[in-house]
Amino acid sequence: MKDLLKYAPVEWRKRDEFCIPRSPFSSVANKDSILLGGSRLSFLAPVHRPKHSNLKQTQIPKKYDVLEARSAGLRVDLSMPNEHWGAMCLLSRAWAFYGPWMTGCKGELFFSVAIVERFKEHSFNTASFFNPLAFEAVLVNYLNDRYGSENWGGNLSHVPRHHGPVHWKSISHFPVPCASFKIFNRGEDPNNLALPDNLIVFPISDRHFVEVCFVHEYYSRDEHGTIAIDTAPMQELQDRVVKNIELKLSPDVQSRVDKVKSEVGSLQMCKNFAPLKWPTNIYPPEAGNSPEARQALRNDA
Repeated sequence: MKDLLKYAPVEWRKRDEFCIPRSPFSSVANKDSILLGGSRLSFLAPVHRPKHSNLKQTQIPKKYDVLEARSAGLRVDLSMPNEHWGAMCLLSRAWAFYGPWMTGCKGELFFSVAIVERFKEHSFNTASFFNPLAFEAVLVNYLNDRYGSENWGGNLSHVPRHHGPVHWKSISHFPVPCASFKIFNRGEDPNNLALPDNLIVFPISDRHFVEVCFVHEYYSRDEHGTIAIDTAPMQELQDRVVKNIELKLSPDVQSRVDKVKSEVGSLQMCKNFAPLKWPTNIYPPEAGNSPEARQALRNDA
């Protein structure tokens, strides 16, 4: 109640001095789940509380199994230079963080969960996404297509609009191959890296994977353009949501995962994954910077 009063979601006076913002509703968390091919993906996250009430959340019904209902494929084309990928947003929310004593919204944390598919007509081969080497190769292609093809124009056509993946981390406690990393937006100055997409990816079937994304937006800056808030509360909420992500595999999927594990020995993804060379429309894309990913992509060719 104290936070709700001190950090009320209103702006009655403009103030850009440094402050520690709060999300007054972040303690109200719901457990939500998504069915995917019989497997259940669960989250414990606060209710949807964006800055603007007209920003609606996405929420797939708990009993609706996306993979079973869309057996023909996710024919929702992504904005990419080719038509090889489809995706669907399964869950999206936003949480506004407010300054003290009615000084308004200082930032927002956006959260989304999507399922991504490589269309059958453009599939690599029969390798399962549960194979960590194959999944690394899939990610190389996906990231190259989604982020690597965008560059600045004119004399700066060699400068990519994105940089990544960076801060790569293989997540060991998941029942399938899983990794987290960041993709930064990049300005015309190669040293100007803006706020990143914070991504977590893992396969959910032999040819589908889940992408969890967090994006931070900061609205309060001082006269020099420096962010004028403590960003730690937003990061703490993100970490709390990530910590409570759970994946319970269906018996059929678990059997498939066990079979792949018996063949490859480990489901862990590579420990290091250097940034890809972008833009791909200037330089030929590489098969990742890990030997395993490069070999897996060569096998797919």
